[in-house]
Amino acid sequence: MSSALHTVRAYHRATKHHRHAFAPGPGFLDWDSQPDPFRRFVGAPLMPLPLIGGRGRCSYEALYEPGARSPQALSPESLGLMLELALGLSAWKVAGSDRWALRNNPSSGNLHPTEGYLLLWQSVSPELGPGLYHYAPREHALECRALLSVRLADELAEAQPGSFGALGLSSIIWREAWKYGARAYRYCQHDVGHALAAARFAAAVPGWTLMVDTAAGDDEVAACLGLDRRDDFGEAEPEHPDLLALFGVHGFRPAVPAWTTVAEALGAWTGRANRLSTGRVGWPQIDQLLPAIHKPRTISPAVERPLAGSIATTPGRRDIDACDLIRQRRSVQRMDGHSGMSRAAFERALQRTLPSSGRAPFDALPSGPALDLVLFVHAVHGLEPGLYALIRTAGNCTSLRNACMNDALDWTALDDTALPLYRLKAPVDLRHAAARLSCDQDIAGDGAFAVAMLADIAEVLAGEGAWAYRRLYWEAGMIGQVLYLEAEAAGLRGTGIGCFFDDEVHRLLGLDTTVAATWQSLYHFTVGLPLSDDRLTSEPPYAHLADRGRR
Repeated sequence: MSSALHTVRAYHRATKHHRHAFAPGPGFLDWDSQPDPFRRFVGAPLMPLPLIGGRGRCSYEALYEPGARSPQALSPESLGLMLELALGLSAWKVAGSDRWALRNNPSSGNLHPTEGYLLLWQSVSPELGPGLYHYAPREHALECRALLSVRLADELAEAQPGSFGALGLSSIIWREAWKYGARAYRYCQHDVGHALAAARFAAAVPGWTLMVDTAAGDDEVAACLGLDRRDDFGEAEPEHPDLLALFGVHGFRPAVPAWTTVAEALGAWTGRANRLSTGRVGWPQIDQLLPAIHKPRTISPAVERPLAGSIATTPGRRDIDACDLIRQRRSVQRMDGHSGMSRAAFERALQRTLPSSGRAPFDALPSGPALDLVLFVHAVHGLEPGLYALIRTAGNCTSLRNACMNDALDWTALDDTALPLYRLKAPVDLRHAAARLSCDQDIAGDGAFAVAMLADIAEVLAGEGAWAYRRLYWEAGMIGQVLYLEAEAAGLRGTGIGCFFDDEVHRLLGLDTTVAATWQSLYHFTVGLPLSDDRLTSEPPYAHLADRGRR
C-alpha cells in the first residue's frame, strides 16, 4: 500500500465514532471563536445580482429531463437565479436573540464550509465581463477578484460554443473543525457533494448543464480561484481547492481549457479575504491527511463503473415548481415517529439515486457510481419493514454480499420492482437499531426509512488514487441532495446524518471491522414527517435586500 493510501485509511480509522469513544473533537464549543459563515473579499468590487422569483420557469420533474427545455441566454437574471438556487439563502431562523441563515445547499451543522466562485469567459453584461468572481450569498452578489484577458476569453468562447465558464468550489475546513474536530474533513466533502448537486439542479432551471473536469489538479483549481495567493489571505482562514465544473447550455461539448493558462491570464486582482474567527485549533489528523489526498492532474478520466441497471424513473407530479421546492428544502430536526410514505414515492426516490445517462445530478460527476445503499425501512406502505439494499453499481451485489458474513441476511431480489433492490431481512422492526447506529439519534428511527451509504474504498482508491477518498464523499452528498428534494416532493422532509458508529454499522452486515476492512459506511440519511418547533420563527431570506426586490 502506498504511503498516501495508508494515510487515508489511517485517517478514516482515526475519525470513526465508537460507542465507547467518539472521534477526536473539541471538549466544548468555544462560542467566542465560532467562524463567520460569510466570507468576503474586502476591497473587491461588489456587483449585486437581481433577485428572481423563478416560479413557473421549470417544474420539478423537468430537472430530470435533460434537453427538454430551450436554454435561456446568459444574463444577470438567469445567472443570479442559478447561483441563488445553488448556494444562496433560503431563510433566516430566529430563536430569542439568536438569528442565523439557512441556505439552499445543505451543510453539516449549518456551518457551510463550501465557497463558490465563477470563472467567466462569456460576458454577462457590460458590468459583468470575463473574469474571476466570488459569490457572496448574504448580499446575493459577485465580488470581482480578477479580470480575464480579452484575448483568452475570446479564444475560450470560440473553442467552447455554448459554454459560459466554470463554477469553482472550495472548502474552509475550520468552519467544520470548530465544532466537529478531526472528523470535520469528512463533512466538508459531504458538503461539496451537496453543493455540486444543488448547482447541477439549479443549472437545469434555465436549461443549462454543468460537469466537473475530473482531470484538473488541485494546484490548477487553486490558481484559477486565487486560493494560492497568500498575500490575499494573510491571517484569514485558508480555502482548500475542491473542483472546477464547466457550465453552459445543455448539450455543449466541453473542450477543457488549459487551466494553468487560464490562471496566468487573470490579472488586476482585488480584495483580501476577511478573517472569520478570532482563533483556530489545529487537528493533526486533518493536517496529515491533506498532503495525501492532494489531487494531481490526471491524464485519463476517472475509472468508469457501469450502473446496476438502466431504470426509467416513474414520473412524479408536474405541478410542483422547481424553484419553490428547492427554496423550501430544510433539514428536519424531529419526526413524528409513526407516519410513513407510499411505496411509489419510496421507489421513485430510490430510482433517482441511480445515475443514468445525461440525467441530473449525477451527470455532473462523470466517474460512475461507487456507493450502494443499505436501507432501514420503517414505514413504507406496501413494503415489509426491515433491512434492504439498493445496489447502484453492476457487480457490487456479489462483491458486497460476499463481504457480508452475516448468515442471517436473505439477499432476496424483489420480484415486484424493476429496481436493483434486495431484501436482506424482513419483517423486522429496525427503528431502535437505526437510531442506535446513528449515535443514538431518534430521528434515524422515527421516519419512513433511513439509509447508510457504503463503498468499497479500497477498490476505488486503488483504481483512482488516494484523492478519490474525497470523490466518494461527493457522491454521498449528491445522493443526499436527491433524497432531500424527493422527500420534499413527497410532502415529507429529510436530513443527512454524519454522526454514526461506523463499525457497528459494519457489524450489523457482517462486514470486516479490522484495519484491513475495505467496505465502509460514509454517510447516513433519513426521511420522514417533520414536527415543527414553535420556538423558532422564520424570516424571508433576502428581506434585508428589500430595495432590490424580487422580479
